[in-house]
Amino acid sequence: MVTRLSVPVSGTSEKGPYLEKKETQVSLVYRYLHAKRHFRDNNVENIPPGPHVTLNTFDLSATHQLSLKNSLSLSVPFIRGEFNRGFRAGGPDARSVSRTSGIGDVALSFRRWMLDPETHVGGNYRLAFGLKVPTGNYKARSDRPVNIGTSDEPIVAVMSSNADVAIQPGDGGLGLIFGFDGFKRVLADEVLYAEATYLANPREDNDMNNQEFGSGPYVPNDRSSVPDYYLARLGVAFPRPFGWDNLATSFGLRLEGQPVHDVFGSSGGFRRPGYTMAIEPGLSFSRWKSLWSVSVPITIRRVRYKSVDEDLDGRTSAVSAAFADYNILLGYSLRL
Repeated sequence: MVTRLSVPVSGTSEKGPYLEKKETQVSLVYRYLHAKRHFRDNNVENIPPGPHVTLNTFDLSATHQLSLKNSLSLSVPFIRGEFNRGFRAGGPDARSVSRTSGIGDVALSFRRWMLDPETHVGGNYRLAFGLKVPTGNYKARSDRPVNIGTSDEPIVAVMSSNADVAIQPGDGGLGLIFGFDGFKRVLADEVLYAEATYLANPREDNDMNNQEFGSGPYVPNDRSSVPDYYLARLGVAFPRPFGWDNLATSFGLRLEGQPVHDVFGSSGGFRRPGYTMAIEPGLSFSRWKSLWSVSVPITIRRVRYKSVDEDLDGRTSAVSAAFADYNILLGYSLRL
């Protein structure tokens, strides 16, 4: 349960929130999550749990300021995933694990400040529109050991299968990106911030069965869906805590997930719709043109909805999905 949206670099540069005309900001964000607890429906945990999922995502992005109001942003993610089915196949070191890695889906966005940056230093908001291009591999396969014998007489064989959809670098869809972000200075120097991004994927499914060999359970339409995704953040930043210059702390809420029904096109195929809500404490340090940041969203709520195909199959509840208890986000950006 993680979106395919770019991870923002939190914090404000020492030079202020705005890029100058023809200035470029390059950012690198690393995201780590390990999902080992499974939930279904409304925060109901499954015992015993199912497979574990580990994701390491590196997102390299660049934003070029075309004018005082307009900018272009390019995001190139690299994803490394591991899907561990959690049972032993023939011995203590022969776990049934699938691994994938590769470039994800590249995104290009146009952003525009709606108020004049020169006269709105204390607050502004920006709208964005862009494209997500299906550059990531959505057909990744992985070799893994499996027990083709019995529990009493295990026979370990290496089999190649489609990797689970949770660790596929891409989803195979051309997507439309709609975004909003803004800030407002309040009280002394505190800053309210808000962000919302929606990725609409019109394609119904990508013709791939990413539930193969035990990563199900199956639904009648086993082709992997190409779902929409969303991300929203709301919080407040506190500059110069304890009088420390160049330092800022932040605290907010984070919501991300995928809906049951897409905005455009059909919503069939195998998907794990739902969302996570997290509290998101953060810390950032800026020095002239550089910004370092760290945040640790801690999950407080998990919801796994029934998908369209699960509902058509007559299931009384949603199949569980793995959710991470927390994420680790490390970011660095440099103005050029």
